[in-house]
Amino acid sequence: MPLLHTFDKRRWSQAQQTYLDEPLAAVPDEQIRQSSRGRPWHGLSVWHQVADASDLYIPPAGKHCIIVRNGPPTRLLQQHGTLNCDAEWRTGEVLVLPANTPSYWQSELPRDNLHLDLSPQWLERVHGAPLGPDALRSCFGVQDRLLADITRTLITSLADNSSLQPRFADGMAMSVAVHLLEHYRAPGSQAPRPSGLSRRQLQTVAELVNAHLHRAVTLQEMAEACQLSPYHFSRSFKFSTGLTPHRYVLQCKMERALERLRHSRKPIADIATELGFATASHFSKRFLNHWGQTPSALRRAH
Repeated sequence: MPLLHTFDKRRWSQAQQTYLDEPLAAVPDEQIRQSSRGRPWHGLSVWHQVADASDLYIPPAGKHCIIVRNGPPTRLLQQHGTLNCDAEWRTGEVLVLPANTPSYWQSELPRDNLHLDLSPQWLERVHGAPLGPDALRSCFGVQDRLLADITRTLITSLADNSSLQPRFADGMAMSVAVHLLEHYRAPGSQAPRPSGLSRRQLQTVAELVNAHLHRAVTLQEMAEACQLSPYHFSRSFKFSTGLTPHRYVLQCKMERALERLRHSRKPIADIATELGFATASHFSKRFLNHWGQTPSALRRAH
């Protein structure tokens, strides 16, 4: 397909010679509908950009960028360093731009995009060892429900008190970092096939999770209990069980909920609180998704 407009080599050269700590700094304030600026988050930021379809020449920045299309599908021409792509960008699809990579953006429809920016230090933290500057590859558009859902959740959190809790954002940042290392490693930097956890390590995780079902046991806690980095623990745990650590924690909560509903007369709202759910409705939705019926329907049947 032909280019939509003429590529300005002078502006591209100027962008390559500049550097930004924060990708958000490249965008005028009037284009930002929401942002996490000012929140006590560590190495993680999210923002919602709404703007016209003018060309953008973005300097390299110090964070890995995840961009989710929030508006209707649009044709998009991108250049990430020396790589380029001209294709349709569909609603909900995810782009990944590695840190320190200049980029060019040209779209047919106005911008309505959600951004998640993550410090490279998070990748090294979950990896447990230094990573090279080219650890991640560019991604020009893919359906990635996890990254899209986390980005939307963080944007939504800006309106409530969860956005004021550093622990909340840290858990999200760690999950994003693990996912990026698992699915967006650059060619030649892929990690070797994971080995499974020992029986003792699996028992340690089970005991930790089941002793703290009243809250969300973090990936960091589980990894430390097994004396592994979060990244290597996550991969080894999934290799051993077929489940991500997050899915395992939820499964344990749902099994405890089933037991409580069958063998106690405790109100459903109290069971939801006991298992760390903020509301009974959130608990009921999770229970329905997991077991195929609501807590009240199951209790009536028994």
